[in-house]
Amino acid sequence: MRVPNKHGRKSRKGTGILPAFFFSFLVLFSFSFLLFSVLSVPACAEGERLPIVLVDGEEIYLQSGDYHNFLQEYRIYVKGANTEGSRIWIELSREGVFLEDAIVSEGDTFVYSNNSTEVLNLTVDTIYAGTNGVLVRFSPVYQYLNPKLPMPQNQQVAPVNSSENNSSVSPVPEEHQVKGFDIPLFLLSIGAVFLVTGFFAERYKKK
Repeated sequence: MRVPNKHGRKSRKGTGILPAFFFSFLVLFSFSFLLFSVLSVPACAEGERLPIVLVDGEEIYLQSGDYHNFLQEYRIYVKGANTEGSRIWIELSREGVFLEDAIVSEGDTFVYSNNSTEVLNLTVDTIYAGTNGVLVRFSPVYQYLNPKLPMPQNQQVAPVNSSENNSSVSPVPEEHQVKGFDIPLFLLSIGAVFLVTGFFAERYKKK
């Protein structure tokens, strides 16, 4: 009668640990890839988000030397006009800080962008010349939310190309705000991975 080789049994048990570790690595890698894919979706959606309209195609009238205040502390000045009253000098500032200026005529469009994000778009529709200067009609006028600045208080805005009527705007939805990482869900998933890994490792040991 042959005596079982105890050393051989130990060797077989030792070799069974290797597949268990390989399986654990595979599970952890798959979980990490899945987690990365889920977390990268909001970042992509953030980049494709439509701009938020603050002023949608309105018209404003300004005389020489007057200004108009926009949301997020932007201000447009009509600094002056040429002697014929055919061209005007406009200046854009924010909180007293100069941003941009231009000399425009009827039909011209003044566009201000911040880091490739369009913020203001004004078209000079008509310039009315008079003895006391000029009266300028800007139409249409568009202002878009600058995401790097604080959200205007008590202001209803709507995304561009909204399916709703332009006269009916809605507040900025909460999903446009940055959401934090769900730590409890992450810890629960990690626990589930280790539980499955321990279960299969125990099965390999029994074999």
